[in-house]
Amino acid sequence: NLDRWMSAEKPYILSTVKSGRNPRIPACRMLANEGRLSMNEILKLDNVEKYYGNKANLTKAVDKISFSVEKGEFVGIMGRSGCGKTTLLKLLGMIDRQTGGKLFFEEHDTEDLWKDEFADIRRRKIGFVFQDFYLMDSLSVRENIMLPKILDKKSAKECMEESQKYAEQFGITHLMNKKPYELSGGEKQRVAISRALINNPDLILADEPTGNLDSKSGDVVIHTLSHINRELGKTIVMVTHDPKMASYCSRLILLKDGMILEDMRNGGDLSLIHIS
Repeated sequence: NLDRWMSAEKPYILSTVKSGRNPRIPACRMLANEGRLSMNEILKLDNVEKYYGNKANLTKAVDKISFSVEKGEFVGIMGRSGCGKTTLLKLLGMIDRQTGGKLFFEEHDTEDLWKDEFADIRRRKIGFVFQDFYLMDSLSVRENIMLPKILDKKSAKECMEESQKYAEQFGITHLMNKKPYELSGGEKQRVAISRALINNPDLILADEPTGNLDSKSGDVVIHTLSHINRELGKTIVMVTHDPKMASYCSRLILLKDGMILEDMRNGGDLSLIHIS
């Protein structure tokens, strides 16, 4: 069960007892508007931190990061290995929980969501594309693409129609009855992208989506993501170490030691980027 795997990876204790409010009513559904997103924003981070270890041996993977992502943006997150890129992406996708600070997704203050609400948002509102694909070899390509809808208990007709639509769009209809282990890396990633899109999510999170691919397959995948952003209007946040892939992003956030080194609009000349 993909959803169970994602939600169980980092268990946490959700504190609901707060002075002056009913613990059964999430704060995001109350009248307070402090820190809320503007009409054009889909994500907002306010002094978000993620620490590992204890006081004697504390690792700051994400250190007081603040930024927002507007609807329709294609944001690239870059930095050296170990700078906190993947940890930050897990926080954005609510796979992991921040140690401190505030994270808002659409109208939700994520601090006040229940565990089943996290699972619903991840399944319906966010599409994930991983470097290692995370396809199930026991399922056919078609079944892998349909999986989010199957978990959402949609009708067989809807599952079949939607999976076929994305297979046609990304040129993998001839692969639908194959198993993932029969595919090339580029084909696997296009299957993974189709799976990420099948529930029509508002946000796509991609973690080094071309990292395990040769240059030709990588070009196909980044062109696919660019098409999703420009033609389908999807918001994308992508972690990458490759300046060529980052050149497709409209905005770049450079990380160093868990902090934002620079947040800039893409002017097209990424040869000037140097992360020390």
